[in-house]
Amino acid sequence: MTDRSRDRAHPPLGESGITEIDWTFAGADTRRLTHGVHSYPARMIPQIPATVLSHFKREGVIGDGDTVYDPFSGSGTTAVEGRLAGLHAEANDINPLACLLTLAKSRPIDPELLETARLRLLDGLDRELRRVRSAHDAGTCELEPSAVREGWFPEPQLYELVAIRNRIDELGEALSDTTADTEDVTRFLRVALSVTVRRVSYQRNGEYKRHRIPREDRKDHDPDVYALFTDTLRENAERMRSYSQRVDHAATTTVHYADARDARAVDDDSADIVITSPPYGDHSTTVAYGQFSQDPAIIADRCGYDEMKAVDKTGLGGAYGQEPIDDLERYSPSLARTLDALRKRDGRATDALSFFTDFYSVIEQVRRILKPGQPVVWVLANRTMSRVPIPTHLIATELCEQLGFERKHLIPRKIPTKTLPWENAPENVAGQTGEMMASEYVVIMRCP
Repeated sequence: MTDRSRDRAHPPLGESGITEIDWTFAGADTRRLTHGVHSYPARMIPQIPATVLSHFKREGVIGDGDTVYDPFSGSGTTAVEGRLAGLHAEANDINPLACLLTLAKSRPIDPELLETARLRLLDGLDRELRRVRSAHDAGTCELEPSAVREGWFPEPQLYELVAIRNRIDELGEALSDTTADTEDVTRFLRVALSVTVRRVSYQRNGEYKRHRIPREDRKDHDPDVYALFTDTLRENAERMRSYSQRVDHAATTTVHYADARDARAVDDDSADIVITSPPYGDHSTTVAYGQFSQDPAIIADRCGYDEMKAVDKTGLGGAYGQEPIDDLERYSPSLARTLDALRKRDGRATDALSFFTDFYSVIEQVRRILKPGQPVVWVLANRTMSRVPIPTHLIATELCEQLGFERKHLIPRKIPTKTLPWENAPENVAGQTGEMMASEYVVIMRCP
């Protein structure tokens, strides 16, 4: 870690008015601009980073040309709002689909270039997909069906999706000699294909873990791939047009396909503000980001099956996590009380300790990356494990304080339209449910 100044005078962290804000944002358009191009689990609503950035800019804590960092980029909400606020955006994520979405949503594309690429991609596409369908029915289709698991897609629609992916690849090669923005354009086209993949699959709508529609319903599932893709692409292109007209094209977005627990690609003291919404628990029992992303990433972006299967295991508290830190309970009295309650119930104390051990490693990285005296904003929801409430906001605050962060605000907010289940079955017993997350906290702290 670099030698960070401890004695310089820091300006006030924008104290005026931040607690008077209505953080619920009931009725707000959470899909405005490029935020609406693709769904994603447990997505932080854009009004939170937009409000935070506006507040700290108004107070002089950050300014145009500064950098906002998000260690858990997800679908890129912080990056998009950072770019709209005139900041550079930098981020980490372990999910390749999240990296794709963050870059596609936050890097502006010239509307005329995007329209040219869209028209070239669609030229003759309907005829090509009809040929693919006919060849499949005749048993002469030569397309590889991709690496998705058998039984998750109707046919010949799976082959039509692969044909679109191949066409995007070919278009990227054709454009590479005429524009420097080829990768941004083709990435944006892949997002529309990713949306189409989920809609075509047998995946149940509204669920993020991998559950198929009932077998008896699959025979009637005959989606029109061409219509779904072209409609999605047209709508997404309009969203990008509006976004591109509002954002500063001179700023940058950098996304690292890497673990935030070891964010070595991000420089020391390089961020002026951190805004992030970490996962609320290990992916296997809360939000399965990898399961949600698996088929879209494999088909639309040629990711490997094993690569996507590893996403949830690599998340905080997952199978590939770090060895628990025994002193963590000393660092956080709230964690100690929570683990004691779990142990008395013979509950998942080891899992909880593993999660917060990994989380503590991320806090260490944030401390290294964030400039002295600057704010970090954690958007955190509490959950239950083995019927024991987990006060994540208090535990996270205490772990930050152990590393020298100064607590500024713990602001509760209701979640009117969160894309999370309201109940779950913690012990996986049929018919038993437990309350999950209906509120969250905006936790604001100052880096030492």
